[in-house]
Amino acid sequence: MRPRYLDELGWAIAEVYEGVTDRIILNLARYFPYINKGKEPRELFEYQVRMLAQMGQITKETVEIIASSLGGADAALQEALESAIMDALKNEEPALQRAAKEGLTSKAPIEPTLAPNQMQAFRSYYKQSADKLNLVNTVMLESTQAAYQATVSDIVNRIQLTQEFVNVAAGETIMGVSSWNQAMHDAVQKMCDNGLTGFVDHAGRHWSPEAYVAMDIRTTLHNTANEAVFERCEEYGVDTYQVSSHNGARPLCYPWQGKIINKGPAIDVQDLDGNAIHAYSESETSRGQPAGLFGINCGHYPMAFIPRFSTLRGQPQDEEDNEKTYKESQQQRALERGIRQERLKLAALKEQGATDDEIKAQQRRVNEAGKKIQAFCDETGRARRKNREYTPVNASFPPKDSYDPTTFPTETRDRMNEWFGNV
Repeated sequence: MRPRYLDELGWAIAEVYEGVTDRIILNLARYFPYINKGKEPRELFEYQVRMLAQMGQITKETVEIIASSLGGADAALQEALESAIMDALKNEEPALQRAAKEGLTSKAPIEPTLAPNQMQAFRSYYKQSADKLNLVNTVMLESTQAAYQATVSDIVNRIQLTQEFVNVAAGETIMGVSSWNQAMHDAVQKMCDNGLTGFVDHAGRHWSPEAYVAMDIRTTLHNTANEAVFERCEEYGVDTYQVSSHNGARPLCYPWQGKIINKGPAIDVQDLDGNAIHAYSESETSRGQPAGLFGINCGHYPMAFIPRFSTLRGQPQDEEDNEKTYKESQQQRALERGIRQERLKLAALKEQGATDDEIKAQQRRVNEAGKKIQAFCDETGRARRKNREYTPVNASFPPKDSYDPTTFPTETRDRMNEWFGNV
């Protein structure tokens, strides 16, 4: 299994949601254009009513953006899940078949086809994620409406505060163009900072659409791939597996890297060379905890360990180096989010028709964010992932009519069974 490959599959789906989020925000920014002298509103109440009267049009345009870009999410999700299962089994299946033929598994060789319980797991994970993606679409629409209303209110409040100051200072009540444009600038920039909400968790935390989708899809793909390995091992009667190792593991996962785990009680097993190896009981591990082994955002995966046939794969990572890598990965993600945010603000200013000076100033902020992440990568030796620093505003899934729910899961099963036959 290739965790990086699964992460890229998940990111490909999440970045479409990121692009849609930015398209929606930039569309909202068009409703708050800079104004010319003599065109400034005279009555705040009248302005507020006129802006809020456009809510119906805002909703219509947002629905069109979501539908045109996300209509094929089901097909993309299905394809990603299929790829996850195939990638997980491509190394495990041949070894299990050879061991079975040598009589080293408790069950005889089985037909290389997708078993019913594997298909059931596939359907279950698919349905869970498909439902969550639909929920994100609904919450995103509601969040767009709230963001627009909040921006209108923010502009009105800023103008009111400025009016109060002007009234005290000079007894004037009519606001100039500069005050209105400054209010437009500040309110839209604030909207960019706040973003949209795609999910609200049990703790009341608001997740952006792309962050929630990235987390959910990545976890779903890993769960699907892991479950495929577990199910296949069970069909061969293999109850032991080795946990993969990688640098940057989370605290609850780190202690189990490279260890042999048994589905039942702790036992001792032998490897290919007859060496005795302790297999820990799965109940001793952190599996089952959200931040534990194979939990949310976990990059570990199981590798079938067949007694008297397998050898240990990989080496446990140094604890200090692992902790350092983990912290650096979190820092890099924060820097990537930062530069995307600055680029979004720049695009919003252009949509508003901001002045050349304001656009140049924001471009400098984008450049500074780029220098900051480059310096970080140079200092740490980490690879810079520039694709994570840009928002693919025009990204979209295939049209919805490219996916026919009536063929699922029959066609999926047939494709995967064909793949099994070629392993």
